[in-house]
Amino acid sequence: MITKATKLKRIFISHPFKSDPESNKQKAEGICRKLISKGEILPISPLHLFSFVEDENGIREDIMQACFQIIKTCDELWVYGDSKGCKREVEFANQVGVKVRRKS
Repeated sequence: MITKATKLKRIFISHPFKSDPESNKQKAEGICRKLISKGEILPISPLHLFSFVEDENGIREDIMQACFQIIKTCDELWVYGDSKGCKREVEFANQVGVKVRRKS
């Protein structure tokens, strides 16, 4: 359980989305529920932050840029897939010195 006194580790959850939006969002949700139940991790899921936005007029690139800004505020980036977006997030995290962990 999370308490106010707990310093949470901010983990950016890098997970595919576009290939199967509903299923991928559900998988990411399961990951986030499991992580937050430990009481030490604050999972940050862009799938939940931005999945309501359609890919119109290049908006997905705007979302990726927002993700880059969020990654800079995180302690680590955990990768749960191998999509184009995941690869870009990993590349950016490596550039700014955010630890990357590959998960299955």
